[in-house]
Amino acid sequence: MRKDQRPPTLGIVAAVAYVFVALAPYLAASLGPDESEGAAAMIALPVERTLLELYFTAGLAGPDLLSLFAVVTVVLFAAGRQGRSEPDLIAGVTLVVGIVLCLGTVHWALAVPEAVIANASGPLWFEYHRWLTAFVSLGVPIAAGWYARVLGLL
Repeated sequence: MRKDQRPPTLGIVAAVAYVFVALAPYLAASLGPDESEGAAAMIALPVERTLLELYFTAGLAGPDLLSLFAVVTVVLFAAGRQGRSEPDLIAGVTLVVGIVLCLGTVHWALAVPEAVIANASGPLWFEYHRWLTAFVSLGVPIAAGWYARVLGLL
């Protein structure tokens, strides 16, 4: 792997990880309490749909909408990695989109009402999900910044 391919590869991994982490409550909520056995019972999130909607619609944009930005960065990083687009342009665009993704996720994490978390009688991981999502969102701008640095732009 060439030196200039490592940052976009990390960016792809970070963006895909963001999508999975951000949308984990949807998957966990689909594992209803009746269907959960063993390890799945530790993951299952027995939460009402309205509570989950309140959780994801807090702030300007929730992680379900911000996941679209992550999907776009996957395409952009892949185009830059394969040389299908100008690497300089890709590094700049992914840096901006990554910063917007990170700031939007942090804004959402701070805007989630505590009552929503308190009313969710789910597993312990749900209490920390918003902070984990904010932490994982840092991977995209870090990879984009590294990409820009490798290309000599920063």
